[in-house]
Order: sequence, then C-alpha cells, then structure tokens
Amino acid sequence: MKGAHPRRIFEKPMKTFTSLVLLVGLALSVCLTEKAANAALRTGHRVAEVTPQQEDGWAAIKTDEGLLFVWNLNGLYFTLAIKGKVVKPLNDPDHIFFNVDGRILQIQLASIKDFAPDAKQKKLDDRSILAAHRNWESNYIEGLLKSKLTVQTFNAKLSNGSAALMWQYDMPKVMNAEAKKQLYVTAVKNDYVLMLNSEATAAISDADGRKFLMDTIATFKPSPTPIDVKQLSESIRKGVAP
Repeated sequence: MKGAHPRRIFEKPMKTFTSLVLLVGLALSVCLTEKAANAALRTGHRVAEVTPQQEDGWAAIKTDEGLLFVWNLNGLYFTLAIKGKVVKPLNDPDHIFFNVDGRILQIQLASIKDFAPDAKQKKLDDRSILAAHRNWESNYIEGLLKSKLTVQTFNAKLSNGSAALMWQYDMPKVMNAEAKKQLYVTAVKNDYVLMLNSEATAAISDADGRKFLMDTIATFKPSPTPIDVKQLSESIRKGVAP
C-alpha cells in the first residue's frame, strides 16, 4: 500500500483488503498497517493470574471485575480496567482485541509525531491534537473502504479534567457487517494518543457503546516506571486493589 502513513505502534500489517472485510465482518475495527511500519515495536501478550514481569509489551491480569490491561512500552506505562462478567482476549497476535460480554474492544496507540509532527512547535493543545488524530485516522479508513465517512464528534472530559474526544461513523452498507457503527474515544497520553474502539450493533446502541468506552478509559492509571506484572498479579491475587 504505497503512500500509506505509519500506523499504530503495536500492529503487524495485514496484507489484503480481504483481511479487512473479514475483520469488519466480525465487528472488529478497521486497522490495516503499512507492511514495514514499526515492525520492531510489535509486542506479545498473556493472560494469567500470575505472569512473569513484562517490560516491553502488554499483559492482561485476571481480576474479580474482568481483566486489568497492563502496557509497558516506549516510555509509556499504564493500566486499564476492562470490566465485564466474561472478558477474553481474541486470538489475534497482531492487534489487541478483547471480547467483553460479547462486545468487541480494541486498544491502540498512535505516536503524535506520525500525524502532527509540528504539534510542539505550534503548541497544539490536547483537543487540537485529538482532532488531528481523528482526521488522520478517518481519512485513512476512507481510503481503505473507498467510501466517504460521515463522522460524528463528541467532546468529552476525563475525571481528571483532561480532554477526550469521542467520534463515530456508520459502517458502509455494502460491507454487510454485524457492526453498524464504529465508535472511538481518544485521549492524549505523553507523546501518544490512546484510542479505544468498539462498535454499535443491532443489540448494542451507540449511546451504550460510547458509555462503555468512556467508563473504560476513565480507569486509565499511569505509572512513572515500568509495571512489574508478576508483582501486580500477586497483589491482585491476594486481594489488594490495583
């Protein structure tokens, strides 16, 4: 795919548009990547009650409420609580997908320098950065789908007062996908934009999907240093809240 911009920092490229159709058909997010983009930054994952320390990737720890997602890569360290009765990672080594009580959740990060390289020079605030990211992301998806998207945007704030952006678009009818709308919430985290993606279906309204995304991103908890996954797993097993 010549001319495509670099994609998210932990995705392996998918090779054909057929793969995209398959993902959309499964109600997953559209997320193809340039073949060579950031290949060295791919990560692995594991889900367990007790896991080895993982300092250069991501892990998911079982909790009473679902899973605790742990991110350790590129100087960014944080956790997200994914809450649900049944929360399972999907078997996709190239993307981070979870099934949360039948709902699909994808977690992604994008480097700000990839879509707004002059953000610091222009002193862009978070809302401007998030708008630039939305445009970058939606334009790329339009190119893949060969279809103009009508994007709806909703400004939001996190509990700490920082800016968040929610946006969504209808899936093209020709895709005949289970997902009727793709839903996103984004927030600036250090030099990256964290994006959570879910979907609206016949059974899940877009309002319910947006609430799910906001509730999930609200659990974001940063760490100044790499998170010791094994130690955190043991603490959770002993009943200590993360």
